[in-house]
Amino acid sequence: MNPRDYYLSIIKNSNNSIQHLRRLSMAVAMLRLLVFIATVAACFIPDSALLIAVIAVCGLVIFLWLAKTSSKIDNRKAIEEAKINSSRLNIDRLDLKFDNLPEGNEHIDPSHDFAFDIDLFGKKSIFSLLASTSTTTGSRKLAEWLMHPEKVYNSVETRQEAVKELASNHSFRLEMASIGKVTSEEVNDGKHLNQTNVPDFSVGILWKMAYHTVPVLYAVMFILMAFDILPGLFIFYFFLLMLAISGLQAKRIGKLHEWLAVNVKRIACCSNLFCTIETGQFSSPVLQDLQAKVKSDTTCASLQTYRLMRIINNLDQRYNVFGYAIMNGFLLWDIRQIDNARKWMADNVAKTDDWDECIAGFDAFCALATFRFNNPRYIFPVPDKSGETIIKAEEAGHPLIAADKCVCNDIQRLSLQSFFVVTGANMAGKSTYLRTVAVNYLLALIGAPVFAKQMTFSPASLFTGLRTSDSLTDGASYFFAELSRLQQIVRRAEKGERMLVILDEILRGTNSTDKQKGSLGLVSKLIGLPVAGIIATHDLALGTLAEAYPEKVNNFRFEAEINGDNLSFSYRIMPGIAQNTNASYLMRTMGII
Repeated sequence: MNPRDYYLSIIKNSNNSIQHLRRLSMAVAMLRLLVFIATVAACFIPDSALLIAVIAVCGLVIFLWLAKTSSKIDNRKAIEEAKINSSRLNIDRLDLKFDNLPEGNEHIDPSHDFAFDIDLFGKKSIFSLLASTSTTTGSRKLAEWLMHPEKVYNSVETRQEAVKELASNHSFRLEMASIGKVTSEEVNDGKHLNQTNVPDFSVGILWKMAYHTVPVLYAVMFILMAFDILPGLFIFYFFLLMLAISGLQAKRIGKLHEWLAVNVKRIACCSNLFCTIETGQFSSPVLQDLQAKVKSDTTCASLQTYRLMRIINNLDQRYNVFGYAIMNGFLLWDIRQIDNARKWMADNVAKTDDWDECIAGFDAFCALATFRFNNPRYIFPVPDKSGETIIKAEEAGHPLIAADKCVCNDIQRLSLQSFFVVTGANMAGKSTYLRTVAVNYLLALIGAPVFAKQMTFSPASLFTGLRTSDSLTDGASYFFAELSRLQQIVRRAEKGERMLVILDEILRGTNSTDKQKGSLGLVSKLIGLPVAGIIATHDLALGTLAEAYPEKVNNFRFEAEINGDNLSFSYRIMPGIAQNTNASYLMRTMGII
């Protein structure tokens, strides 16, 4: 299925549904008005108290049913609008238009092993292409996978199965995206629940006895009143007494109600999202394990969160003065709901972390699956179970470059204790090549498809040095900041950590002789450690490393072609050391020299 055609069809169908729902909503609104008018008019029927009572009750029931129907229509409209928004954002991803896409700026960390160097977050970032998540927890989960692939890369093959399965399950992904978006817009992010941060919802034994007994007492009193045994005024006084007694707990209940609204309404609103997950049919073990977190033989998260939402909605009645008086005067309503909340917390608080993990996991996997669907030419890399090949690929490209404009290059086989030295002219493609390797390797580690014709890899810690910056707050110069990162590589490798290291023009902060000596010394040291690496440089002297380590170092180059006044680039990687430079040519053509 063509992704663009699919999204355009969703937009068209959802727009049609919205038009239908608007007409239906208008009809329901008119019916509510007519029912209200008819009910009020019935009150003026002369000498027919029983008929008035029957009409009033029926009118109220119908009016409330229509109000509930109207709410359902509004929710359905919101879901259809979310489908349209999600489809438009995915079309933007197809067109590499980033203005409206999420940026994940809160995750930017210049000291991270690789995220800052490879434009993982920010405007026009890898995160923007991937983050079609609909929930805050899903977005955070996706960012966590990208920043810490070591937490998940041991299950790459099962993760690939999950992504493939969801990529073909269009209806499930669409429901997750739309329902999740509507849910996220209803409430704030809230907090994770545990036994230590849940306030005391306990209700004393006398209060429990009271809210169970009071309705029975009212029933008895009304029967006695019907037989003229008990005056009606006594029931009125009893009502006032119960209202006053319930007021003794009003302040405490108000605080507990507020806590519920702030901290757990988020999870309570997820009932429909849980229902979507629970009713799904999955063959992937990863997805089955996630589904098991919310579904068991005895209960399921959708029912429990529905219960919680009813408790919160019941407490919301206290904001209506008339409703507060009636419900508490006759039923001690607030006490009853707080006790229900206590029972819910006791039964379910320990499960909420699993429920959050389920939503976050499904949402993040759906994002990777959407990335797969949006890029049908991408492939799933093959893990090298022997661990010998760190990375090898054919026709690898960068996801942030349009496929019809991207010049794809092979990545020759890199194994531990082997290095590529890449030389070349300015703007010839060295930096893009380094980022292409790093980005595709990261995608492979988390189980996502990669922009390549074929790719083999095995897990290692990715570490880059492409965009080191000064740290003004720490008083650290550019040169010292770069040395600190290089020190991290050496120390971690000396402890036995497998690493893929990608560096661009290291030691720029010192003179050329010192830079050359330091670069040669660094590569010579890393070759003896469990490290595979690529180093891009303008220093052609680093090409001599291939002579010193013929089995471990290979030279590759990007060339610039200068024909008279014409400068051109092929952006193709070739074996050997660069022959041409273009800095002086560019300075002459720009009138600098």
